[in-house]
Amino acid sequence: MMSNFEFGFAREDITPGYGVPLCGYFNPRPNKGAYDRLALKAAVFRTGSECAAIVSFDLCMVDSGWVNEVDSALAAAGSPLAGKVLFCATHTHTGPYAYALFGYEPDPQYMKDLAKKTVFALDQAFASLAPAELFASETEYSTLAFNRRYIMKNGKTLTNPGKLNADIDHPEGGIDPLIPMLEIRQHGRPALLIANISNHTDTIGGDYVSADWPGIMEKEIQHELGFELPVITIIAPQGNINHFDVNTPGNQTGYDEAKRIGKGYAGCILASLYQMKKVENTAIASATCEFEAPYLQLTDEEYAEAKRIYEENKDAVMADGRDFTSEDIAKGVPFVKKLFAEMAIGCRENPIPGRRVEKQIMISFGETAAIVSLPAEPFVEIGFAIREASRFPYTMIAALGMGEIGYVGLPQHYGNGGYETSPSRTLADRTVGENMIEGAIKLLK
Repeated sequence: MMSNFEFGFAREDITPGYGVPLCGYFNPRPNKGAYDRLALKAAVFRTGSECAAIVSFDLCMVDSGWVNEVDSALAAAGSPLAGKVLFCATHTHTGPYAYALFGYEPDPQYMKDLAKKTVFALDQAFASLAPAELFASETEYSTLAFNRRYIMKNGKTLTNPGKLNADIDHPEGGIDPLIPMLEIRQHGRPALLIANISNHTDTIGGDYVSADWPGIMEKEIQHELGFELPVITIIAPQGNINHFDVNTPGNQTGYDEAKRIGKGYAGCILASLYQMKKVENTAIASATCEFEAPYLQLTDEEYAEAKRIYEENKDAVMADGRDFTSEDIAKGVPFVKKLFAEMAIGCRENPIPGRRVEKQIMISFGETAAIVSLPAEPFVEIGFAIREASRFPYTMIAALGMGEIGYVGLPQHYGNGGYETSPSRTLADRTVGENMIEGAIKLLK
């Protein structure tokens, strides 16, 4: 039994300046202001000589190459946290670029400043280590998330088919309502809350900065408790999940929707805090592994079909030059067909050379709780497989952790349609989901 568990925390503002492009859709939107501020949160844990940390960013995603650079900076500075930090993003679609996406690059100065703030926050959190207690529990919430991939009456899979679409037959899969939670207490008072939630962080849209529903959830929890308890939301596998209920006609995009979801999760978590059980053995351990994430290989049939679609739509332009949306994808707008055909053709005619190797990390607390990372937007089925095989009663799965290789499903999710698995140069091969499961299970043994 370990009684010398210690905890330290630090927070840095990472809100971008006015006019900085926001990431999350097919095109950048210049930032016009902020609904709320973005933050990075660094939590450090230590028992004896062993330590580990979590850094959560209010960003859409972070790049594994950048993560490695930060880790190298820690090592160069002699930090005991080098190689023992789980870096993850909350996946807000109203934050700045921190990853090259759809041809748009992050601002170099922003990324340089972000790295400095990350190292500084980890140093500050480490310096603030003090005796603490660890508690764990779990709850469920099943009415705020929906599987966003639907089998249509024609047998094909369609992502976000639109509300009250009469051609919907049934959802392709289910959701993950489980919310594992960890709470750190110091001097009998909550000092940090970590919640692992499966839902997409894309409720607001537009061109105002926001941490989306995780930021609102934190504020609501703080308001109800009456003090500024830091809350880290670790996004669980959610590549095929979002908040849209297609059986209702109401609008579900905007800041009010983020408030509804954030307050909903806050209420659920607050109502469950009484269930927290003290973790007596808090011995910290961490481990990493690498796995290969090859790029998707297009079949001859898929290549021929992509070329056919491109030829049929090669002259298409988006009406009035406007930006296209997920609804345009579902409707099969000609310009969108052309774009996705071009992306598929690129798999064969302009493949990315070399091997893609990604890292996973696991942090455990005794025999009770563990957190393992997946550098992607995995489908919930991947999370189910990992949790089922885990020996830890409380297993958190950090999607968008240690990098981001895009959407990853299991083999059965490919080839029948759906935006997430549409071929592109960067899309992971059908086998990568199984590779990630294997790596996570190895780390959790």
